[in-house]
Amino acid sequence: MTNNQPEQKLIQALKGTPQTPPPIWLMRQAGRYLPEYLAIREKLPNFMEFCFTSEAVVKATLQPIERFGFDAAIIFSDILTIPHLLGQTVSFAPGHGPILEKVDWDSFLKNSMTKDLTFDYQPLYQSIATVRKELPLDKSLIGFAGSPWTIATYMVQRGKAQNFDTILKFSKERPETFKQLLDLLTEKVTHLLLGQIKAGCDVVQIFDSWASAVPEEHQEEWLWNPLEKIYQSLKEIYPEVPIIYYGRGVSKHYPMLAKKLKSVSFGLDQSVDPVWAKEELQPLATVQGNLDPEKFAAGEFDQDVSEILKTLGQKPFIFNLGHGILPHTPIKYVHQLIEQVRNYRYT
Repeated sequence: MTNNQPEQKLIQALKGTPQTPPPIWLMRQAGRYLPEYLAIREKLPNFMEFCFTSEAVVKATLQPIERFGFDAAIIFSDILTIPHLLGQTVSFAPGHGPILEKVDWDSFLKNSMTKDLTFDYQPLYQSIATVRKELPLDKSLIGFAGSPWTIATYMVQRGKAQNFDTILKFSKERPETFKQLLDLLTEKVTHLLLGQIKAGCDVVQIFDSWASAVPEEHQEEWLWNPLEKIYQSLKEIYPEVPIIYYGRGVSKHYPMLAKKLKSVSFGLDQSVDPVWAKEELQPLATVQGNLDPEKFAAGEFDQDVSEILKTLGQKPFIFNLGHGILPHTPIKYVHQLIEQVRNYRYT
């Protein structure tokens, strides 16, 4: 921020300065719970086409800011744009989620290693530049990508799965191919995040939704080493841009990561005890979270919000959900949540 620009509460919190009230944004805040979003989707039912239509992405990204005044916008995209652009076509079926086509791994990896996705991502980068121009200066713009492991699960299992038997079997039967895939995704995630920052994002978040599926003995190789490579590459070029890591189900490793990856902030899923986070993690890093999306959608959140704020709110903290906002969440609850967070009084 230059001297004549207002400070962004989110960035201040991410850099270690407590904010009262804390900044608030919600994962998946641009999405299906909003009628104005559904109206755009009706015109562009092909989801991947939607993700690469700049005008639609700009509108979807700004809608929750215009309606609710969140402290940050998150660019509308999807973690599966990477496999889609690499040649593993991604489609979405109603009520089913993503479906990824079957690929021949040897030829796929051979072709993908030399693919530069910079041109293909130009519509996204243009969206980011436009949003940053239209977004109030005191609001932050968040870019994001999936982690290499989480993207790989979708690619190998060809969609969202109830268990992870397929990818674990794949890693045992084709260890070299699996390693090549993780290396490829580490490189592509890095380039995507660098491109988003260059286009105008103030902060980036890495989503590792399926981190807990990695066996303990493989976590270093499959989770932490790729994360550290991405971190080092980003910090080398953009040392001041904050990074948030959201690893669902692996929060016990956050203190170790906080010591290794200086200045990274951590998203907490709803299973994390705020008292544990206050004692073990907050002295080391900014934390973000972690209201249960199910309780939020049901309107049963007042007490939990108060507990989270009471426990975490006076240190570096960002209020968010423990996972993405659910499509059936009533809009009135979003207004109530923001009012509660912004009017909370610390005693």
